Amino acid sequence: MEIKKFKVGNYHAEVTAFLGDSGVKVEAKPAVVICPGGSYMYVSKREAEPAAYEFLAQGYQVFILRYSTIGTRLEAEGKEATRDEMYKIAAGLEPEEILGSEFPNPLIELALTMTHIRENIHEYNVDADNIGVLGFSAGGHLAASLGVHWNQLWLSERVGKESRWYRPNFQVLSYPILDYDLNRIIAEERGIGDPKYMSMASRMVFGQAIEADTLDKATVKNYVSENTPPTFIWHTGEDKLVFIKNALDFADALERHNVPWELHTFHKGDHGLSTATKITGKVNTHVQKWVPLMFEWLEDIK
Repeated sequence: MEIKKFKVGNYHAEVTAFLGDSGVKVEAKPAVVICPGGSYMYVSKREAEPAAYEFLAQGYQVFILRYSTIGTRLEAEGKEATRDEMYKIAAGLEPEEILGSEFPNPLIELALTMTHIRENIHEYNVDADNIGVLGFSAGGHLAASLGVHWNQLWLSERVGKESRWYRPNFQVLSYPILDYDLNRIIAEERGIGDPKYMSMASRMVFGQAIEADTLDKATVKNYVSENTPPTFIWHTGEDKLVFIKNALDFADALERHNVPWELHTFHKGDHGLSTATKITGKVNTHVQKWVPLMFEWLEDIK
């Protein structure tokens, strides 16, 4: 295996490529860009390499996007911080400070990542017609944002490339937050939301003030169309941080627009399970099944 890294965007995003066999005599491989979660405050390691190893074992070239967040900014500065320390940093931000995590910047970074891969398919030994995205939690929102907005003129203008360069061929959404307003309403109705956490998460995604147009674009179910790529989704019913209705509403929108989709809901399991194996520190043998189910689905949609 070969490991390469490259920067994207104007802030502090970095991509790590995990590459299997390469060379002119080796058949081009499918590829996936992994977008770990982390509330747009940091990029979870538990949702990065463990998922990458699963795809490598199936013959994929893998690219992990560590998009711009407080956490990646600290890493770029050579600093380390715990999650609690990052919360404290977030709480002390000046209103006008730009973090790089505000929508749509991570989306631009993801589009640039896809573009870089397609522009260098021979270097990475990638099949240009089989490149998808996998996102967990907030990373699921990022992946889905590309899935619904890839053909929008406003995004092409921001990226500076034609949309064909960053069109995803498939998307996999793992316990994704897809509607921030819906998630807030459900939390308030059930009395289980943490107002301080939700306010901070909103600050990471939308900045100090939420503009109506930005909230609309970030509510990805509003933009599902026949151009949205085939989608695999999984979620757990016991998730008390990102509610399962995010996934149900998105699947409904996919169905209404005749987009191929598959949705798996597991009754038990909290938020952030990743691959639900020992390597992640959260073992759930039933939820682990999403991985082989996903690969079966990926074979079916070829």
